[in-house]
Amino acid sequence: MGGYRQGSGRSKSGYYKGIYCGSTYELCWVIYSIDHNIEFQRFPGLLEKEGLKYYPDFLLGDNKTIIETKGYEKQESVDRKTALAESFGYTVKVLRKDDLQYAFEYVKTTYQTSKYYTLYDEYKPKYNYVCSCCNKSFTRDIVSTTEIKFCSRICAGKYRKEHNTVNGFNKETANYKRLLSRETALEIYNRKDKSLQGLADEYNIPKNNIWFIKQKRTYKWIHE
Repeated sequence: MGGYRQGSGRSKSGYYKGIYCGSTYELCWVIYSIDHNIEFQRFPGLLEKEGLKYYPDFLLGDNKTIIETKGYEKQESVDRKTALAESFGYTVKVLRKDDLQYAFEYVKTTYQTSKYYTLYDEYKPKYNYVCSCCNKSFTRDIVSTTEIKFCSRICAGKYRKEHNTVNGFNKETANYKRLLSRETALEIYNRKDKSLQGLADEYNIPKNNIWFIKQKRTYKWIHE
């Protein structure tokens, strides 16, 4: 027996309250177990026999029951490892996605997120922004493609109300946008030779307008 292996598999891994989780499946099980006072630990070693190595996930407080969370591993491989553990006197409970729904739902409801990886101890959002409404700094995991950004739906609603906008379109500048002819708008829509910013510079209009045309979110009439 040796130390458990970290970082195997294709899922997001990390630490939760100092406990290593090799995937978000494990993370949700760990959170549920901690919150419900289920005694457990990372399995403290490696099981090996006849060339087969098995790094179990968790060991319950009875020191006899192994909890194994599985995503994509084939059942044949799981069965071989289970048989190996049983030959050492352990009982193995294999939990796949359907078996863990109770843990997913608990974490989602209790911690108000389905992005489970954000609950890891070391998690840090990747991008920093300033809200266009309240001017507070906030973070997100995805890149924002718009110049106007909001930290919440409440701020988005307030901003649109104060600036007389609906779904991001400013009524006061709508006529300006429509000054583009159908031909020019279609020309922009079909251009593939420049970036959004390059087209914005060429036609002397905001980059967002170019994006809206490309996405058919404004100038819908040009496609009629």
